[in-house]
Amino acid sequence: MLLEICDNIKTAVEHGRTDIIKSLLEACDDDPDENVTKDRILNQPLLEEGTFLCLATKLHRGDVVRTLLSCGADPGVQNSQGMNAVDAAVGSPTMRHIYVEELLRATANSEVGRVCQLVAAGIDVNARDSEGSGNVPLHWAACYGDRDVVACLLDRGADVNAMNSFGATPLHDAMFRGDEDIVEMLLQAGANPLIQAIKGKFAGKTALDMASQKRVLKELVDRYIPLSSSPVESPLPASAGVNGFSQPAESETEADSSGQERSKSADSSGSGGGATVGTSNMEPARVPAPTKVAAVHRRGSRPPRPARQSHDYFPPHPLPLPHPHPSLSSAASTLSLDLDPHIDQQAIESLLRTHVGTVPIRPLVTHPALHLLWPQPASTLELDGPPFVPSKDLGISVIQGPVSVHRILDVWEVSRPCFLAMGYDARIGDVQPSCGSWTGHRVECLVNPELFSSADSYQIHVSSEKVQVWAGGLAGLHYALGTFVQLLRLAGPEGQLPPVLVRDRPAVAHRGVLLDVSPQGRVPALNSLFLMVNLWSSMKVNYLHLYTRLVPSSEWQLCYSRSNMVSLDRYCQDRFITVVPVLDVDNSAVYDDLADMWPSFQEILASFPNLRYVHVGPKLCSLLLPPANEGACGGGREGAARQLWHLLSLPPSVTLMLCANSLQPAAPALPSNVVLVQYGFQADYNFVDAAQDYYARGVTMCLCPGTASWNSLAGCPEAAVCNTYRAARAAVSTGSLGVVVAHWSGSHHLTPHTFGWPGFLAGCGLAWNPDTHWDYLHNSLPDLLDAHVFLDSAGVMGAAVVGLGRAETYVTYAGRELGGGAELADLPPQGGSTLYRLLTDPDNVALDCLSVDLFARVTKYVKKCQNMFFRAKLECECAEVILREVQLSADLLLTACRIGRTLVTVGMNPNSNMGLAVINLGICNLPPTFRTDIANKLLAHIEQYKGTWLQNHLPAGLQGSLLVLTSALHRFVPDETQSS
Repeated sequence: MLLEICDNIKTAVEHGRTDIIKSLLEACDDDPDENVTKDRILNQPLLEEGTFLCLATKLHRGDVVRTLLSCGADPGVQNSQGMNAVDAAVGSPTMRHIYVEELLRATANSEVGRVCQLVAAGIDVNARDSEGSGNVPLHWAACYGDRDVVACLLDRGADVNAMNSFGATPLHDAMFRGDEDIVEMLLQAGANPLIQAIKGKFAGKTALDMASQKRVLKELVDRYIPLSSSPVESPLPASAGVNGFSQPAESETEADSSGQERSKSADSSGSGGGATVGTSNMEPARVPAPTKVAAVHRRGSRPPRPARQSHDYFPPHPLPLPHPHPSLSSAASTLSLDLDPHIDQQAIESLLRTHVGTVPIRPLVTHPALHLLWPQPASTLELDGPPFVPSKDLGISVIQGPVSVHRILDVWEVSRPCFLAMGYDARIGDVQPSCGSWTGHRVECLVNPELFSSADSYQIHVSSEKVQVWAGGLAGLHYALGTFVQLLRLAGPEGQLPPVLVRDRPAVAHRGVLLDVSPQGRVPALNSLFLMVNLWSSMKVNYLHLYTRLVPSSEWQLCYSRSNMVSLDRYCQDRFITVVPVLDVDNSAVYDDLADMWPSFQEILASFPNLRYVHVGPKLCSLLLPPANEGACGGGREGAARQLWHLLSLPPSVTLMLCANSLQPAAPALPSNVVLVQYGFQADYNFVDAAQDYYARGVTMCLCPGTASWNSLAGCPEAAVCNTYRAARAAVSTGSLGVVVAHWSGSHHLTPHTFGWPGFLAGCGLAWNPDTHWDYLHNSLPDLLDAHVFLDSAGVMGAAVVGLGRAETYVTYAGRELGGGAELADLPPQGGSTLYRLLTDPDNVALDCLSVDLFARVTKYVKKCQNMFFRAKLECECAEVILREVQLSADLLLTACRIGRTLVTVGMNPNSNMGLAVINLGICNLPPTFRTDIANKLLAHIEQYKGTWLQNHLPAGLQGSLLVLTSALHRFVPDETQSS
């Protein structure tokens, strides 16, 4: 058995199959054979090369090395020649940096045992995280770790005065964090509070300067610093080699009187701890015994780790990034669910670990105004110098080029309302010749396709004198102006833009959203749809897929009129968004119905003025494209696909998009001018496996994840972000055309569009830049929603909206009683979330894994979210409607929790050792007073629901949506016929 497993894992390592490795290791945990355990497989030298980690390192299998480390592999295990996995990485900076990343991850997570293990294996305790930031593990510990991991690093030789690329020491980070215990530990170890950072957020500041803002920290520093000392400007750290590994500094040396060499750069005035100030490879004096340091901490308790705010650098990945906006730090702490298991930290991170390791480290970003740009630009380079301060009269100077000046002015005119909303009057002031000339206007615009690789590319250069906006085409100019607007908004009331060079372009060509506008669904009114288009446009979306489900009828079935479609198309074209029709049929339709429906299809297609794609939905594809060798529509798939052009009267310029899910498992035989759309809405959907065969055959693919906000009350943000992240990464690896994020109405349309925005935001940003790291997106999602969707100056709305979704997901997750990541296979649940079903069909909800305490905690958490809504200060349009929608959703969640808690209380089995702990006895067995109370609640919800719906949506789908709430009301207050 052991030999067979080893052979299989070895083969998987050689071929880089991390999925197989994980499956085999998980099987070892479940194996009753004590000789075949996961720990033995990972940490015994079962191969000639040693451990599987040694083998993967020798073969340069980076993803496999990351997977084995995440599973607990010890890199210090030696083979028969005395070599371990770290030794095997000699000569490969990439492999060695993977081990450094693991050390940094363990440091930030305060895994003291893991840190000791990694350092003992031979990883340099002073290794640099990257060439750009130059941080050592002690920087990370000062930012995120607890006192134990700080003591561990110091005891193993960490340089207490190590300086990063900005000249900042770990003491700077500890002062910024404000943790008194860690500050005192560093001072006791010889940290010099007089070292002065040379640039970045701490530019020109010493730790002493930072301590002066807090009395307790100032008193601490005063105990360790000599009165005669003066600030010392810190030199740059030792030069960082490839992948951030520290290299010895080549400083000139001279011999002192005793014949020993010393650095000329050493400062003669040492710190209170006797440390020498100089380059980072110098060894300062430190307190050697960590036990003495630990003795000064209050009662031995672990100090809390406050949420970090903006800093000199983003830490390297895959560690979680802090919230960059201070306004959200309080909200994040308020919304701590404190529920176990933690979906977002355990199951989903393990699911994505393979993909996380492949994402390169983002460029250095220090200014808070740049942290929340979305989508994240491909390249952001901060520059030295004073900020740019725009005037309220924002004069634009256009440089003549190959693109018409009038068309350039049209693009500026579309963006003008965004500038006006912030108080800037962006007007074209003059036109310069191609060679340029002096102008008094401080914003310069140039569109020249010869300067860029694509028409979508752009560049923004901000200096103290002016802002230069250059683009490769009109679309690139539109995207550049979107980023310019974000820079001004994120700069805050002062409006000072940091000097920066942004160079940006999209990763994929097709960046779309799919909105379900079926006539009987939750369809936004046209004005509301225009507002949604504005938001999608600001996130650089370029395709809007409008999905409609038709029934056999000769009447007009599109929810918007023909004139509405012309207006919508024009509005989208001005924002460089192409509207795509998605044709589908009702589930009850059969193949024979299609003959009568072709005129309806053609009539709808004729209402789209700029037809580039026709997207055929899943149900219609399944009718038109049967499995190979079946004869519907004239002889199999190829014949059916070819006839679609003729049946729909499509011109040759139109490209057909077909559902790939309908074609599996047989290989497709399709014309060349076809794009296959792979739908996948579950959190763990493997787009790579689904698209790989098509990719190998040269078929053009487009991947379609979802917002995960249907069949629920508040959505499932974890599933949305996870699903879209995997789709975006798969789109790059499989060469797909792009990503389309789908939003469905759901079976009862109870979920407002507000809860779809976490999925929309993630999908839009990742489609533009799939290299955005998972941890940044996951931790900054509430901030991004506040900055770009809700425009909440209080910084609480995003956290509350995401919090409601996570609370609802948690109830579903906890009710399954499953461990690891198995729950993700059905997130979002196809039958609806647990709270959704408790509201719509309570008698058929399994309660055996739920508890009264669970519902009590979730109720308390939802009420905290409600309190945050009252503090929100939304500046977006339709702010009042959004607040009403989310408040109503929170009320429905609380009502569902009350129903669930009462059902659990009534259904508790006193003989639980003989069967289920809880039995669902149905609402007919609930106390009459409770049923009456719930009925009154539902009656009030129904009235609120009507008013909110009609403010923002077309009335067509309201009756069908109200039916489910009315049915729930009747269950709790039966009429006389039902009672009899």
